[in-house]
Amino acid sequence: MTVTEQVLRVPRVGVEHEYRWHLGKGALAAPEASEELREQLIQASGLRLHEQARISQHTLCFDSPDWSLTSVGCSLTALVNRGAGPSWLVAKETVQWVDGRRDVLELTEYVADLVALSGADLIASRPGQYLARRASGLCGLSVFGYLSQRRTKATLRTDDNAVLALSCDAVELRDACSRLVNTFAILELEVNQASRANLDLLSRVAGKFSALVGRAPADTTKPQIAATHLGWGSQRGH
Repeated sequence: MTVTEQVLRVPRVGVEHEYRWHLGKGALAAPEASEELREQLIQASGLRLHEQARISQHTLCFDSPDWSLTSVGCSLTALVNRGAGPSWLVAKETVQWVDGRRDVLELTEYVADLVALSGADLIASRPGQYLARRASGLCGLSVFGYLSQRRTKATLRTDDNAVLALSCDAVELRDACSRLVNTFAILELEVNQASRANLDLLSRVAGKFSALVGRAPADTTKPQIAATHLGWGSQRGH
């Protein structure tokens, strides 16, 4: 094992505090629409643009046949990189929703060969072990859907270097057989620091974004959206 692989294999544990808005289905269908919305949001935030980028991301969503994870506000996904670069297993647990803000615990682990992973391997992984303690009797994990998104993102900073991450995502949802099921558009705003100052900043900017897009933050996650379209019976999993 190379030094790089040894470093990658160290699990990453973190927190996210985020707001999410579901936009109109075709709101970000054209790449220029994402660029335009991002510029409007940056201006509305009143913050300084630090960096910006356009990327494509591909996510496999896993759950058991009885939706054990989705139903308790958890998710297990795999972020798949095109070409060179690692893939990751990502466990997320929604701890609470506070006035439209989602507070999340996250555990991420490097995957050398995603194709070779069985359901038992998924549960034996550190993200899988963590989720198995949250969803009793977890077994039979398999891919229930794929999310492909074109993401336009930006990092925003305050004068004292607090950082917010903004992304505008045009998403395609496909089922386990790769058939297109739906498309949707999502706006996300998040911070990874839990200080009172950072959360207050996040709330203030989220209020400006709600006013700009004309709707309140959503209270469902992307994996929950996928699960709802692909057979999960409940509309709320948290």
